Amino acid sequence: MKSLLFVPLLIATMLPLSVAAEQANLTETTNAGTREKLAQVAQQVHGEMHGGGRFEFVKPAERRTIDAKFAEMDALFARSGSVDAMSADAKIALFNAQETINSILTDRDGDRLICKRAPLIDSHIPRQTCQTYRDQMAKTEVSQKQLLDWQTTVCKGGALCPSESGSGQAPGMGGVR
Repeated sequence: MKSLLFVPLLIATMLPLSVAAEQANLTETTNAGTREKLAQVAQQVHGEMHGGGRFEFVKPAERRTIDAKFAEMDALFARSGSVDAMSADAKIALFNAQETINSILTDRDGDRLICKRAPLIDSHIPRQTCQTYRDQMAKTEVSQKQLLDWQTTVCKGGALCPSESGSGQAPGMGGVR
């Protein structure tokens, strides 16, 4: 009986250690204390904002905000050289610019796990389900495409036409309704 209790206890004590190690690794790669390191971090973030990257879901307006905040941070480093040499006001401005970038990237992180507790279809019993932001966005895209297909495939009398391989056209109709 004691050995059965030991396994969950061992897992519970090791989990925070693995999370802390992962966070330390992330902090090490994104800690920009100098202008040169900031340029590396900015390049890394921009690389992840392309299709398939961790931050691929950043919207164009948010991308402009991120670019503007990186430019602000670069200007602060250009004046001081490093965080240690900055005045208190400059450190606050740097922190605020960094937090703006972090909030956007956190919200649009494709690897961010989103969990909810809700009843499944045809059930009143709530279940916890989790999915990444990337999976959620893919499902949203599929749903929007399906809705658009349904809106463009209405036949005479208001009935839905069967579509040919998702093309949105009824078989044999050639696009004429």
